[in-house]
Amino acid sequence: MPFFTSHGRPLYYERHGQGPALVFLHGAGSNGATWWQQLPAFTPHFSCVTVDIRCFGRSVAPPDELQVRLMVDDLVALLDHEGIDSAVLVGQSLGGMIALRTALEHPRRVRALVPCDSSLAIDHPRQLAILEHRITAAAAMSIEQRSLGAWFIQNRPALVALYAQINHFNPSAHSIPPEAWREAMRGLNHPANLVPTEALRRLACPVLLVVGREDPIVPLDIVQEVAALIPRAEVAVVEQAAHSAYFEQAKVFNQRLMGFLQGLPDPPASP
Repeated sequence: MPFFTSHGRPLYYERHGQGPALVFLHGAGSNGATWWQQLPAFTPHFSCVTVDIRCFGRSVAPPDELQVRLMVDDLVALLDHEGIDSAVLVGQSLGGMIALRTALEHPRRVRALVPCDSSLAIDHPRQLAILEHRITAAAAMSIEQRSLGAWFIQNRPALVALYAQINHFNPSAHSIPPEAWREAMRGLNHPANLVPTEALRRLACPVLLVVGREDPIVPLDIVQEVAALIPRAEVAVVEQAAHSAYFEQAKVFNQRLMGFLQGLPDPPASP
């Protein structure tokens, strides 16, 4: 099983396919296995990397290491480990936070950025208020209710069950006390950890912001507001999807992502 080491932790990843690098970064309700609907679509054209982010799946770590700063270091360590000069980063929710910070701090390593249903951990008061409310309310919800839309839950019961099972591989589902995990999640949005909205104007790479029309956590109007701050950004709205558009409407998501990728300039040749 392939692991790389960052800050003393063995972290699990997989790499499939050939071509320009495409790194998939999951959200806090998932792990690397959640991208199973994307891999068959993109491995014929891209070298696809999935990773169990620190504290998730097979990348076991205590909840106090749920820090975007550490996860950015982890991602750069993974790129170095695999000899990847630059990659397109596709990040859902938490993964989008990591991808944004990496694009700002290591712009040479990021060819393009695709945040999906992600608050991006930016200093946006209304978005932060929504997140705080959801952290409290989520204690009474199943993982499916937190992340999936009503249409999907009603019409795709087998995939809903699979989504839950993927989440149950995470230590937060079976080994970490719920209150400790909630406090770790709150820490992601501590003022000291937030990206100023003005920093978005510094993004040099092309950006595709994907959002489910029904996402109650990252509303469409906030995504549009954020996109207006980014020099080279476009927004893709996925119908009949909530906070996990990549999973709920995988075919549509894959088509929109592929169209964006095909419009990118060719990556620079490796030296």
